[in-house]
Amino acid sequence: MPKRKDNRPLTYKLASWYAFIFSAVFLIYGGVNIILGVLDRNYAELGQPIIFGIIGVVLICVAFAYRELKTWGWYGLVAINSLVILLAIFGFSRYENIILIILSGLALYFLLTPQTKQYVFKRQ
Repeated sequence: MPKRKDNRPLTYKLASWYAFIFSAVFLIYGGVNIILGVLDRNYAELGQPIIFGIIGVVLICVAFAYRELKTWGWYGLVAINSLVILLAIFGFSRYENIILIILSGLALYFLLTPQTKQYVFKRQ
């Protein structure tokens, strides 16, 4: 069986993987907290984990749209990473936000490189 040649740019692949990992974090955090809240019979604090789960589902939809070369997936990832950077700047006093700024900045750079934009938009 011959191997298929993967002609996707490296920046496209890295941005795609970051989108899936970022959305998986929201899904896992929300899902685990919902399960633990139910097991602890602490139903009063289930609102926040449900919100995180919904955000995770929306983010995974955007990641799949980007992977399938939908233009709204690319625009969605640019908006999400820009929003993450802005929110992390406002809470800059915590070291986790510095890590978020670096990771989302790299993902935004990967999304805005000419190779990625050409690969996503030439399919139209």
